[in-house]
Amino acid sequence: MISSSVFFAFILASVFTLIVPVAILVFLGVKKKIAGLPLLVGALAFFISQIVLRLPLMSVLSGQLWYRAFAANLIPYVLVLSLSAGLFEESARLGGALLLKKHRSFKDVLSFGLGHAFCEVILLVGFTHISNIVLCVIANGANGALAATLPAGILETAAAQLAAVAPAHIYLGIVERFSATLLHLFATVLVFKGVLEKKWYFYALAVAAHTLFNFIGVILTNFAGVVVAEAALLAMALAAGYYILRARRTW
Repeated sequence: MISSSVFFAFILASVFTLIVPVAILVFLGVKKKIAGLPLLVGALAFFISQIVLRLPLMSVLSGQLWYRAFAANLIPYVLVLSLSAGLFEESARLGGALLLKKHRSFKDVLSFGLGHAFCEVILLVGFTHISNIVLCVIANGANGALAATLPAGILETAAAQLAAVAPAHIYLGIVERFSATLLHLFATVLVFKGVLEKKWYFYALAVAAHTLFNFIGVILTNFAGVVVAEAALLAMALAAGYYILRARRTW
């Protein structure tokens, strides 16, 4: 049985990772605070860089013996994974900024960053929470017919994993998505600033910031616990948010 506290936590997390992002975009769209084309390009930048390119590549590599051996070395492995995420996503962000020659106002930057961030949160997190909710319902016996369609052992394994999840960790995941959204906006500001001013080291700074954010999150989770990790990421995100506000005043 999956506890009601875990079930409720997944429902709340799905609200914040599916309904809230869409509501924010609708509200900002009605208020004309975002632009459609940069928003779409930002979403495509994430989709192409991660869903189409990086994640399938990681899946292929995970089947290689040498890659599995390398993955046993936690710190170098996490560093390479974090750097790859930074390179793929920031390169796509740079490509989008170069394409949007007539859309480089701060409004366009905000639109692009939100498109990128919300595409990630909806596809990789929001839909996962929906899947978890469905599994909770099935595991608790609410839909025996659907449970019968699952391969043998799948439901038991999934139920055991969900039962072991602490609700607090699910709530911390919501905080992590807030931090990640600010990071995406920060990286977007850096990349667009580099394109506008023709100072390409801003792209390198965006890659470095993305890499550091991912690396610190994973390493601190493993060595200091998820609470410390999320607190560190939130501190980084708030610093990034301060930079975004300053950049907006001088854009």
